[in-house]
Amino acid sequence: DNMPNHQLAEADFNEEGMIDILAVLQKSGLAPSRAEARRNVEQGGVSADGTQIKDIKAVFAKEQFAGDGVVIKRGKKNFKKVILK
Repeated sequence: DNMPNHQLAEADFNEEGMIDILAVLQKSGLAPSRAEARRNVEQGGVSADGTQIKDIKAVFAKEQFAGDGVVIKRGKKNFKKVILK
């Protein structure tokens, strides 16, 4: 309940209502840049709702962030709940 969170705006998604994992990491502040986010994903240090993400092309639908949102974790101690505004 006390988990830090980040709200994504409608403008963060593309025309199909999708957003890639690199953009999620960068916009939520878990990675300072897309290059750093790419490195984290390639090294296996990123998970979404407990599922490890190894593909830098992984995308999320807008609906996944509605309601409870998605818990994005980078490394052992960096995590945020990402929700749709």
